[in-house]
Amino acid sequence: MNIYNNLNKQEKYAIIIRKLKEGFLSFCDELLDVFPNNKNLFIQRIISYQLSDTSLYKILKKNININLIEKNDEQYLRNNLYFLKDYEQYLNENKTEKYKYFSFNELCNERLENYNSVNNSELFNDNIDMIWKWIEIIILLIKQIDKINDFN
Repeated sequence: MNIYNNLNKQEKYAIIIRKLKEGFLSFCDELLDVFPNNKNLFIQRIISYQLSDTSLYKILKKNININLIEKNDEQYLRNNLYFLKDYEQYLNENKTEKYKYFSFNELCNERLENYNSVNNSELFNDNIDMIWKWIEIIILLIKQIDKINDFN
């Protein structure tokens, strides 16, 4: 018996939105394993923990262009994808402060001090499949949440 199908919409919503947050945090953890010295990536992970599940969903839904991700637009991924852009409105942060959001462009242009022959751009290219797979999982969860919301 499929227990999930027996749940009401609110219970399904709560489960999937929690899985979205867990997935996003796991994605950040994997990125930190590959790029351990990136300060903004680490801050993104900390901020993600502080956000409620619903707030993280709203931010990711607003900031991820699902059509460009589904087309595997690497230009968009590298230069225009900011997962937590405008998160501060959900945490009641001071709006006058200048925020630096994590982006893959920043990551690829960062210099590595601990590596002699490998740079972040090469590490990014070596891990691009993992990055795409995680982002596909994230948008799949967002679409599932949207589907549940459409039934309400």
